[in-house]
Amino acid sequence: MKKILIINLRRIGDVYTTGHLINSLVATSGNAVSLLVYKESAKAAINLKNVTNLHLIDRKEIITLKTNKLFSDGFALEQLFTQLREIKNQKWDEIVNYSNDMVSAYICSYLRNSSEKVIGVHFNKNRNIITDNDWELLFNDILPVVEYAPLHFVDCYHKMLGISHNREGENLITSSNHNATAFSNISSIRKNLGTSESTTKIVGIQLKTSDLAKDIPEETILELLSLFKGTPELIPILLIAPTEEERKYADEINEKFNNEIAVVEADLQAIASVLMNIDILITPDTAIKHIADLTETPVLEVSLGYAPFLKQGSYSLGSLILTDIIIERNFTKTGNPKSIKTNIKAQDIMSSILYFFTKAKNIRPRLSNDVTLYTCSFDQLGARYTVVAGSVNAQAEIQRLMSRQLINVVYDHNESAVIYSDITDFGSSAATIWCKNEKSNLTNVMKDLLGTLRSLIQSQENRKNSKDFVLNLGKLISYSESSTIMQIPVMMFKTKIESINAKTFEENAKEVEILLYELKSDIQKVLQCIKQLEDKIVIQKKDDFMNRTPEQANN
Repeated sequence: MKKILIINLRRIGDVYTTGHLINSLVATSGNAVSLLVYKESAKAAINLKNVTNLHLIDRKEIITLKTNKLFSDGFALEQLFTQLREIKNQKWDEIVNYSNDMVSAYICSYLRNSSEKVIGVHFNKNRNIITDNDWELLFNDILPVVEYAPLHFVDCYHKMLGISHNREGENLITSSNHNATAFSNISSIRKNLGTSESTTKIVGIQLKTSDLAKDIPEETILELLSLFKGTPELIPILLIAPTEEERKYADEINEKFNNEIAVVEADLQAIASVLMNIDILITPDTAIKHIADLTETPVLEVSLGYAPFLKQGSYSLGSLILTDIIIERNFTKTGNPKSIKTNIKAQDIMSSILYFFTKAKNIRPRLSNDVTLYTCSFDQLGARYTVVAGSVNAQAEIQRLMSRQLINVVYDHNESAVIYSDITDFGSSAATIWCKNEKSNLTNVMKDLLGTLRSLIQSQENRKNSKDFVLNLGKLISYSESSTIMQIPVMMFKTKIESINAKTFEENAKEVEILLYELKSDIQKVLQCIKQLEDKIVIQKKDDFMNRTPEQANN
């Protein structure tokens, strides 16, 4: 059994996502897991099951001391050290930097002598960043820059710690009183508003997020509620937080429907009990979505604005994600949320809900132009999002899936046959075009790699040749900014180059040479993946030929 401290200094929704990792850690040899969060996030952290001890940082108090001109900055630091004293005075087997931001990195560094191992970003005495494995580099340096993230953050954390996923057991602490009240109220809604208590489905609709850019537009909500009128077996309920703003918003909506729609008000301690009693949740990117994942409540996530669904989307088997086509998504926060437009209509949401409840999954919903519906499944890497229906850009989807395959092969030493099958579903022609383009990109990278290696050897023999080496190295590293599959291995190479701490030219050159050969090996693995896909394309073409209808054969 290990004594583990997880540091998560992010927002409430991110604190809830820690529940997946905690559940897996506790399932492994009964590890004792403690959690450090900001005081304002404690209302989320106290609901996580299997947390041995909860530690808090009162950053408002620290900021008050820091900004008060009457006090020295030293008072703020002293207060921080006081709040960390209990943790500092303990011995930990592992400290995990879950938030991976600058503050948590410094705190991990401060606590370094209290632990045998720190996982995640931290610094050494020279303020150089320390990482322990490729998964940490992937999380910190690759996933933030790759256009279409191939890996969910939760899964990357599991890989960083080298533990398997555990999706069994309870993840949240709930109140028996809340559970009983929620069951009674939802059952009453089924009985009184539904056509049949046994077949009626309760659809929760989360009205608000913390950011206007992520909110489902009001006109879409109103139209969706009107559509529910035509499907009596589906009963919508509005979910709100206990705030005046959300109460007022729900009342304004309900007035347009003669106050016939049930409104359920619940805080963070009660909402899990509500979610466990509904059949599906419609929600934008909210903390409630993460709570639903932990309660295994099915989710239809309407991903809007800059919500990064590929990295932090709904994380439960069979859940759905409705989004504008990914090539038109901007996952960077913009200044004016009202300027963000979406193609998602109320009918798209309703069609997705009906698809979820339909047993015949071969009948795909019809969606508006430039709208895509994904479903969440799990493979050896974790959550994988697969296109169900709607508009797709085949090249972008193939790029996303093959990037995932690259991670499978290069870093996890596995290969997924399912990914190749999913890619050929976009059509043999599209897959062939992708292979042709990426083989060309790979060839260019390999040429520049060999040129860099050659000039490195020459510079070792004669320092005057160092300029050529620097130029070739810069050209090779420039591929880390390309939107190709080669971006991932080259970016990994670049990150490792930047972290070299050799003191002499000879030591530096030797480190670079090792990394160049490592990159060469990774490129060869990428080439093997492309060849495997090409073999799958050939098989698919043969199958298509053999399965032609008489009409197709005559054309």
